[in-house]
Amino acid sequence: MVSGSLRQPHAKTVIEAIKNKLSSLEFIEQHKKGKNDFIRNRKLNFMNLVLFILQRGKSSLQRELEKFFASVERGKEITASAFTHARKKLCPEVFISLNNALVESFYHTAQSISTSGIRRILAVDGSRLELPNNEEVVEEFGRANKQPDAKPLGIVSALFDVVNKVVLDSSINPADASENHLAFSHLGRVRQGDLVILDRGYKCLWLMLGIVQKGADYLIRLPVNAFKEVELFEKSNEMEAIVTLHPTPKVIQQCLDLGIEAMPLKVRLVKVILATGEKELLATSLIDSIVYPITIFKELYTLRWGVEEEYKTMKSVLEVEQFSGKSPHAVRQEFYAAIFLSNLQSVISREKDVQERIEKKTEGRKYEYQENRTSALFFVKEGLIALFTGASLNMVLTYLKEKIIKNILPIRPGRHYERRFTRYKLPKFTSNKRALA
Repeated sequence: MVSGSLRQPHAKTVIEAIKNKLSSLEFIEQHKKGKNDFIRNRKLNFMNLVLFILQRGKSSLQRELEKFFASVERGKEITASAFTHARKKLCPEVFISLNNALVESFYHTAQSISTSGIRRILAVDGSRLELPNNEEVVEEFGRANKQPDAKPLGIVSALFDVVNKVVLDSSINPADASENHLAFSHLGRVRQGDLVILDRGYKCLWLMLGIVQKGADYLIRLPVNAFKEVELFEKSNEMEAIVTLHPTPKVIQQCLDLGIEAMPLKVRLVKVILATGEKELLATSLIDSIVYPITIFKELYTLRWGVEEEYKTMKSVLEVEQFSGKSPHAVRQEFYAAIFLSNLQSVISREKDVQERIEKKTEGRKYEYQENRTSALFFVKEGLIALFTGASLNMVLTYLKEKIIKNILPIRPGRHYERRFTRYKLPKFTSNKRALA
């Protein structure tokens, strides 16, 4: 199996596609709350409102507004209350649509050149997100547990391209949402030939069937008690085996409910020995041991950590839990805006000339290198207004790429950390701590 980054010079094409959306009257009509919204040439028009939500930092709202309009239209003054009123007119789905346009343009442009032999490697995972302690938010999303003073919490889920660092699909959901069903909802973005990697929390036969029936493949870590066939395999001396899993009546009903064909599934089970001596059990639809030798699966499954790192970036760098608004509407706007911003940075950093220059710059060093995402996100965020409203897109892209190339970090193999579960602490909504201004 061959996989790789779609390193082609198409960031300009992607950004132009986004700019066309933002200036389209049809697009604006689709993403405003009322028919009379955004029809006058107000200070905080549709374009400015979208860009402000994407770019705003975590200092006071009024300070951020002053900083923004000093860059966009000098002399204009917008109050925090005016912004709060204006954002109610903007559907949160605008950022989902922008992200969909970005993803479609990214892969379409890459395909139009030549990606023969490239298979997308995707990962699905969920994460808990702390939300504002607001009555409306609690009513819509719920709390961490049933205690009345428990922290408001949402469950986010994402389908992530671990090679290109692009979120293909995401959602923010109530705290009691099923992560397995959220994973299934992402399959609309999976295409034939993709490989989907999942952790042991997704040990559902109906989900495996759903992936296969999309023409894609899966690689899933399994707990020993997932299926009786897995228990027998774990006790054996074999390092791999082909077994057939049969749907139970419960699974058959779940398949019917979800529109999946319930059928026996041939599965390849593989044992992977970690550096610690621990044993992991993996299940995959990559049956052919000649094309897919057992030796590839340890490294292949490790790629799943990319989605964990994406959540870490979302929380610690983009500070997605530091919401400026405290309504469900604002929460959705800011979550999906953060996803779009992260993807935009990835598209620019994946440019062929950026990657080639990083490789040339670090030739002969012990490790491979990649962009420093904290720095790259800062540069892209600071350059957002110029990217979408400036006169010379080429000049802005060149500037951003130079900044990204100068700020790189080594990729140290095997550097990942066990996920730790701790008590939830409610974030402060006005904080002096800033990752990205």
